Amino acid sequence: MTVRILNCDVLEGLAQLEDESVHCVVTSPPYWGLRDYGVDGQIGLEATPAEFVARMVEVFREVRRVLRKDGTCWMNLGDSYLNAKGEAGGVDPKQPARRHGLRPQDVAIAGIKRKDLIGIPWRVAFALQSRGWWLRSDIIWSKPNPMPESVTDRPTKAHEYVFLLTKSERYFYDAEAIKEQARY
Repeated sequence: MTVRILNCDVLEGLAQLEDESVHCVVTSPPYWGLRDYGVDGQIGLEATPAEFVARMVEVFREVRRVLRKDGTCWMNLGDSYLNAKGEAGGVDPKQPARRHGLRPQDVAIAGIKRKDLIGIPWRVAFALQSRGWWLRSDIIWSKPNPMPESVTDRPTKAHEYVFLLTKSERYFYDAEAIKEQARY
């Protein structure tokens, strides 16, 4: 078995891979508006959710190219809330450690109000589905001990989504390998 690590921009790395050469992709793209990794052009700092979704579609076009017809793609993606303070987005001095100094931009988004949960994971999943991906499953990653949030007007987020996406109607999936003993 050969292992090759590519430490580069995702699109540069994917460009180095041959068509249909990957059996399985497991990924957790940067979440929209939550972290600044200090890299020019990084994913996650797009001005709007629509721009973020478009960027994800661009990346997953290449993921689809390198994924085998019988391959699977597992994508973990967290959500964001629209800025509740009504400030122009960017630095949040009260939460620099927890959010790496960022909060989602306070921009006008049709149908989304300040303090709304944006639905980023589903927006990305539906955009990929409309571009030919099979959206086979949404898995809830339950976090029994989630990071505390300072909000007092909604429950703390205690889950994220993992989506199973496939390139074809038929693909490799080993249901036996994930079975667990029933507990009575």
